Amino acid sequence: MEKELFSKPNYFKYPMIIFCGFGLALASLMEKISPFGIALIGSMSGADCFSAFVGAAMGYLMRGDFVIAVPHIAAGAAVCVLRIFLGKIKGIGGQLVSGALTGSAVLLVNIITAKETSDVLISFAFGLIAAITSFTFLSAEEKLKKGERLLSGKPVSLLPAGISLIFIIAALSDLSLGIFNLGAIASGVIALIAAYRFRLSGGAALGVICAIGTAVGSSSFIYASLALSGGAVAAALIAHKGRIPMASAFVLASAAAGGVLGMDRIMLSFIANMLTASVVFMALPLNRIMEKVKPHSHNFTDGMAAEIFAGRLELVGNTVGELRYAVEKTAETLESTVVDNDLSNVYNSACDKICKNCRFNMKCWGEEYNDSVRMMNGFIKILRCGEKITPNHFGGLLSERCQRKQQLCDAINKRYDDIVSIGQMNRRIKEMRNILTKQLDTTERLFNSMAEEFGREVVFNSEYSVKVSRLLERCGLISPKAMVKTVDGNMMIEAYGEGELACTAEEIGDMLIEMLQREFDLPCILEFGKRVRITAFQRAEYGIRSASCQYSRRKESANGDFVTACVDGKGNYYSIVSDGMGSGARARIDSAFACGLLTKFLESGVGVEAAIEMLNTALMVKSSDESFATLDVCRIDLYTGKATLYKAGGADTFVRSGKKVTKIKGSGLPVGVSGTLSLSAQSFNAEEDDVIIMTTDGADLSEQWLEQAFMRDSGKNMEELVKTVAGAARFNCEKGREDDISIVALQLKK
Repeated sequence: MEKELFSKPNYFKYPMIIFCGFGLALASLMEKISPFGIALIGSMSGADCFSAFVGAAMGYLMRGDFVIAVPHIAAGAAVCVLRIFLGKIKGIGGQLVSGALTGSAVLLVNIITAKETSDVLISFAFGLIAAITSFTFLSAEEKLKKGERLLSGKPVSLLPAGISLIFIIAALSDLSLGIFNLGAIASGVIALIAAYRFRLSGGAALGVICAIGTAVGSSSFIYASLALSGGAVAAALIAHKGRIPMASAFVLASAAAGGVLGMDRIMLSFIANMLTASVVFMALPLNRIMEKVKPHSHNFTDGMAAEIFAGRLELVGNTVGELRYAVEKTAETLESTVVDNDLSNVYNSACDKICKNCRFNMKCWGEEYNDSVRMMNGFIKILRCGEKITPNHFGGLLSERCQRKQQLCDAINKRYDDIVSIGQMNRRIKEMRNILTKQLDTTERLFNSMAEEFGREVVFNSEYSVKVSRLLERCGLISPKAMVKTVDGNMMIEAYGEGELACTAEEIGDMLIEMLQREFDLPCILEFGKRVRITAFQRAEYGIRSASCQYSRRKESANGDFVTACVDGKGNYYSIVSDGMGSGARARIDSAFACGLLTKFLESGVGVEAAIEMLNTALMVKSSDESFATLDVCRIDLYTGKATLYKAGGADTFVRSGKKVTKIKGSGLPVGVSGTLSLSAQSFNAEEDDVIIMTTDGADLSEQWLEQAFMRDSGKNMEELVKTVAGAARFNCEKGREDDISIVALQLKK
């Protein structure tokens, strides 16, 4: 049975740590003892730390210079003792402290043994390299314990690991046995693993890093390192074929590049090292290694559950899209077969029915055809005016000889009513079909956006998921199910259960912080039916201070505007302002309906645009009366400060950044007006202390006036600020043209 290198007690762990410490201490960098032996000690704790010290001490003694070895052994012992006490300090603080102590120890021991001025400069460089390496090792260890990917986070966060890797390979390049060079073999293996896991982008990047490390470690390998880069790219291009084709392409491409650069003795030995690296690569237990590079990718709900669910959602979305397409095409086909409802058919069909057995038929519709048609066209004009045809409307010779005028009038009136009724019904069907197809289109987008979210590169932590589920069970929920995931280094929790919570959101938040050792914002609790949804996200970079002020058009009437705010489970804050049609209670119903429904959608995880599309169709069918409202939504990503303004007929929004106030104009039609939603979206990056002022169309403000208002009040007292702005807007209203006024102010705070 295969053993895992990083699992709890196994017989291969400590010998391997001793061997690594021995090799790193034995290696040289810039013709001096490399700092990585002490760096390895500084990144361990407990028995692991002692094992690393034993290996490093053996390596220093094996170098043969006892006078130089003793200070390094003493420095390693000091770091080992300090790490035993510091090992319990977790998080970024512990990593920084350990890195600083390790770097200081390396700096001190190298300065003590320095003989020339250049040695002092190298001492500082070695101290910095040791600190970075220790920090990188500790960070990797914590990620493994938390079930996170080793290579997660933004590219800039991987810079320390890249620097450490370059110098470690450079140090290992000092260790050779005949033609075999440990640094060259290690760089080849790492490049192949990167190509296998990350394909072209990762293989090329790590191939270049390994090539740089090889070139730094041995000047004779400078040209050979270029062959390594070419081999890594070739391996990445056919990584999907499997390990054997990858290894073959790696060796062949390296050899070909070596031939182009010049095949001398050094290049031949380097190609031999690449061949050895490919053999080692094929012998490695890659599945185990991939679990460490990307842990839990096949663990949450026994594997690819999230990806499978994402695929199912996408399939449902495509099916809904096909249904919409089928409805549209079927409607087009049926409408094209409908006979054109020419209004001349109104009297033609009526006269064919009434006049066919009349003895004057040939007279009226033969000799006097033009006169009869002119009179009938006059009837159509009368019918279009909403009147009914009577015998009194007949004239000329037709009136004198026709004995069936009343019957003819009744037939024409009925036929016209039938055509009008059919036209109204067809228009209504067309209108409802447009709403249906729009709703299907929105539903398709909703499913696809959910599929995209589930298919994103996220880390699911099954261990934490179980812990959170048990915590919520202790808080009163029945059979709760929790999902803990990490996106871009930020932990997010989503949980569902039945029953009533016996704890407040504040208490749940405190327990989550204590259990997961991360700072969380206040959890959001949403009840629907008998079920409860709880979401929480790691404390974000920004918080929001908000204030609002509203004035009704008349003191005794309700304000037709509605203002609300919510936070979704992904760290986005939403401020929503809606202005219903007109003012008073009727307008209040529309604006409250719009805000309430939109808030439910957003809290449920539906995207903004899809949510507004669904709201639009809901308002269109809500009532037989006209029912629409403007919509102004400000979404702020609390992690980055990015703000996006969505406007559907919304009024102007003002943004104060520094001393400058910028106006963002509203555009588009209100929701509920048309089946085709007119929605504008504008994004900008907001920073701490920036203020966003949202208004309704009852407020007439200018940038200049607001800049002066901010000079008097920088935004420290938000309540006073919105009252001042709303009061000024009310004062500036022309008499007789007053409207409901709503002012909302948002300020970002760290």
